[in-house]
Amino acid sequence: MEAIAFSLAYAIPALGAAIGVGLIGNGALNAAGRNPEKVSQIQQLMILAIVFAEALAIIGIVVAILSTIMV
Repeated sequence: MEAIAFSLAYAIPALGAAIGVGLIGNGALNAAGRNPEKVSQIQQLMILAIVFAEALAIIGIVVAILSTIMV
């Protein structure tokens, strides 16, 4: 039962982060297509947004590990 709880505790934030990264990439590609001369600025903002989205997955694995240890 603990293995299922650990899997869900990590899978849900990782799924959210993956969807978020996909949406960020989609938005960045649309913005680059509309305004090609600003690609470098768009790329910087995209990487920053991806870092914040991936932080959710890292926080999820830390919470999953801590909740497994505490129980």
